[in-house]
Amino acid sequence: GSSLLYHSKQWYQRRVRGTSPVAILTLITFVISFAIGPGSIPWLIVGEIFTAEARGKASSVCVGVNWVCNLIVCFTYDKLNAAIQPYTFFFYMGIVAISFIFTLLFVPETRQKPVDQINREISEQALKCPPTVF
Repeated sequence: GSSLLYHSKQWYQRRVRGTSPVAILTLITFVISFAIGPGSIPWLIVGEIFTAEARGKASSVCVGVNWVCNLIVCFTYDKLNAAIQPYTFFFYMGIVAISFIFTLLFVPETRQKPVDQINREISEQALKCPPTVF
């Protein structure tokens, strides 16, 4: 029994030692990719869409929603993985797809536009939408 434990421990240590550089490299790659991609969106959009007077409050709401969404992913992942193990990330991928479509339809292009023009476009688009519960 102790021989089996010893050999399994040795096998595990060899396996972990060989894969840890790969794990660290992929983690660093993910962090860098996220930081230059979707990770900066809450701060980027707030600076482009809102006026200087509203940026503080808007930034607080935007960053708060971002962290609440991260918290939801943390709390739901284990349960979701246990329920639909091979398809767990398809669920999250669906949420990303819906977010992408929402962005295409409702987030205005801000390149080389003043904040006043962006606010006007958002107001015009809001008038076109039917009233909601909010």
